[in-house]
Amino acid sequence: MYPGSGRSYYATPWELRYRAWTLDFTPDDSGTPAFPHDQIINPYQADPFLEWTADDWDPALRFWTLPFDLQLNQWLKAVDPTKPSVIAACEFGGQKDLWLYDRAELINRNWLDARDLAWQPDPNLSNDPGWGAEKLRAWNIVLSEIRELQQLMLDDRECYLSEIDVQADGLADYFFDFIGASEGRRPWTIELVNCGLAIGNIAYMSYKEKFRRVRPSFLCPGLIPAFGPPAHPAFPSGHSFLGHFIALLLLEIPGIYQRFGIYGGNVGDMGQAVGEHTLDGRDPIPSPMFWLAQRLAKNRERLGVHYPSDSFASRHLAFHIWYALRKEAPARRIVCPALERVIGYAKAEWPTDWP
Repeated sequence: MYPGSGRSYYATPWELRYRAWTLDFTPDDSGTPAFPHDQIINPYQADPFLEWTADDWDPALRFWTLPFDLQLNQWLKAVDPTKPSVIAACEFGGQKDLWLYDRAELINRNWLDARDLAWQPDPNLSNDPGWGAEKLRAWNIVLSEIRELQQLMLDDRECYLSEIDVQADGLADYFFDFIGASEGRRPWTIELVNCGLAIGNIAYMSYKEKFRRVRPSFLCPGLIPAFGPPAHPAFPSGHSFLGHFIALLLLEIPGIYQRFGIYGGNVGDMGQAVGEHTLDGRDPIPSPMFWLAQRLAKNRERLGVHYPSDSFASRHLAFHIWYALRKEAPARRIVCPALERVIGYAKAEWPTDWP
């Protein structure tokens, strides 16, 4: 029962609490391995493939499995519709034709590259004689990613678990602490981060439903995390998307860019700086802000709740959606006046011309 609720409560997988036994990596006295890491399911061994189903979603989020609603009516039930960040998200959601693309279009537009989607058999080959070989190729990619997650589980998870636990629902707080922002001193900077969260949640949740990738622990029970896993699909990573997207928005503020921007870039010119350092690539980005974004992403891998390719795909999607909002040519730009206003007010909170 919920305390004082007067109704029955049954535990569901995404509400399970901390499981300490997931930290003991020592084989028992019979020699049995600590975790069943060798037992891994091939999601492509039969048609249809193993995918995240509507029943796997958290009931509170299951509306994402419905056709996309330009008015975001279900999403609005859980938020304050008067906040500038929510208005910006509604403006963004109403222009889905400028950002919600299918697999082929994402590749054609270079929003994602082949490695981002190497885990998925190319559906264009489904009727070719080489379909079996294509499924085997994709399975080998998935297997290699799971092996990498197993190694992170053994080497890193216990050391980072306290940080991972806080970041699970406290991602924004890491940005506030990192740049020293508070509601009292810089309220519009706080609202800009809220814009990143609101727009980002709509973007990555829509793509999660489109790709429906099962969590690693669905395929390898030995990867069961210490809490969770989240009850929505793995691809793309929400933490990686939000981390990189919020970083991009914050670095549009010259006063923040001076300290946390891309080293070697031009202060105040995020378009040029990002282009110089290829945020849509895979190399580390020489920036404290993007270091934080990447750490948020990597910790989700350490927890074992998404794959390395989910992290990079989210970084790439975040960059291209930011670019479509802020730098794209007018004919293809996503127009969000509320976001423009919030950015303008936030810039005024970080003067760069102190005497």
